[in-house]
Amino acid sequence: MFSKISVRNIPQHIFNALEVLATKHDRSTEAEVRQAIQAWVEPTLVQEERNTRRREVAERLTRLLEQVNDYRHDKLRPSHVAQQIGLERAEEVEDWFLGEKEPSFNELSKVAALFGIEAPWLIHGDGKMYPVEGIRLSEDPVEAVEWLTTWPDPADSLRALHLIRANDEAGSLYVVKESERQCFLMYHTPTHVSESIGAGGEAMLMHLFVTLELLYKRWTKGGAGYHVSGHQIRPDELSLLMKGNRNPGSFLENNGVSMWWEDIWDRSMIDRNTYWTGWRSLCDRIERAIAATPRLSEIRQNIRNGELR
Repeated sequence: MFSKISVRNIPQHIFNALEVLATKHDRSTEAEVRQAIQAWVEPTLVQEERNTRRREVAERLTRLLEQVNDYRHDKLRPSHVAQQIGLERAEEVEDWFLGEKEPSFNELSKVAALFGIEAPWLIHGDGKMYPVEGIRLSEDPVEAVEWLTTWPDPADSLRALHLIRANDEAGSLYVVKESERQCFLMYHTPTHVSESIGAGGEAMLMHLFVTLELLYKRWTKGGAGYHVSGHQIRPDELSLLMKGNRNPGSFLENNGVSMWWEDIWDRSMIDRNTYWTGWRSLCDRIERAIAATPRLSEIRQNIRNGELR
């Protein structure tokens, strides 16, 4: 769509110059006028676009730091960010947060890596802020525990493991890993910790029970440098977390802990607690299924004999 304007009282010498330029460029005088207006206005539009981008990047950087500091006891400032990504002065990073300068893609990628967030979100505003993936835990309890207690980047290590059950009838299982640098990885699984399961779901729970028992023994007996906590969280709140746009640390801290993961495999604890409706019947069902599965019964016995750690 094009708009029209009529321009009057153009000085004769300007009009004559436009005609000369039109002849030189092999176009009409009217087309030359359009080109002149575009050449005059476009730089202002480009500058405004740049200002908008700087402002949007600044807003994302500020939002990131606010969320990180909401969870940390030692609050970070732009100067800390500058130092940790290898810059010699804080001024440039402070200008990023003020929207006065735009960081390079490489610099933004370094900031994203520093805080464990998705680089496309910080650079362009695309996608999620925090990484969220799907994972199916191995049916081999040893492999499953190795995965649960390992941070994927060898330059960092696991600080805390959060096992989350959705506090509803379905009881979906989620896993959140936290590193020593307080970066987070979030995972949703196909496992349902409830009786709303079929034969496939029962098999996953059998392996989960044995995996959690092995995890507990490793955590408590092996001098582990990480912490393991359980949570039960409402599905609507979990949905917000799994959208990947809020810091998992402050979210989990505000939602308290639950001992369900430590008690669900422990016969001595099952009858002492009721973590959700159907807790005991589920535990009894899975215990019977494990007892009827020689391989899992053997693994469990090895765990209890201290032969599998």
